[in-house]
Amino acid sequence: MKRLLFKSLTLALLVFFIGNYLIYLKTGQMPLRDMRERMGDDWWVDLQELWSPGQLAADAKQAMKSVADKVSEPEPAPPTTVYKWTDANGQVHFGDKPVASNAEQIAVDTRNAISAPEASAPIVRQQAAAEPKAPVQESALDKARAAATAMQQRVQQQEQLQ
Repeated sequence: MKRLLFKSLTLALLVFFIGNYLIYLKTGQMPLRDMRERMGDDWWVDLQELWSPGQLAADAKQAMKSVADKVSEPEPAPPTTVYKWTDANGQVHFGDKPVASNAEQIAVDTRNAISAPEASAPIVRQQAAAEPKAPVQESALDKARAAATAMQQRVQQQEQLQ
């Protein structure tokens, strides 16, 4: 037991003095010497006031208020410029650059732009014509693959227009 206590005390002192030395390297000031000079003769009274329950509670309240202020302030959404146009086939297109001369700029509210699918209305697709037609619920992976394929086709169409 004495060995454990000795090792713990030695480790604590090493950490304390190495920390003091690292602060000296970073700032050029000796924290232990400066602390002793600042405290003066009535250091015990100052220490008791610094670590009093009232002071700790006030510091904790101030820290919580600071965190709450940072969390409650909404970050402004960056402005989003989107253009909408209709091609010769009557298909509506959207993009970040006006490709056609009849493109109109529209405002987009980007807050909560992505929402979860409704659980009460599952997406259903039909199987191939050779099989009997029965609705099959798509998995999340199937939805993601379909969205990726649609996005690739859309990008290819946009590149062909340019």
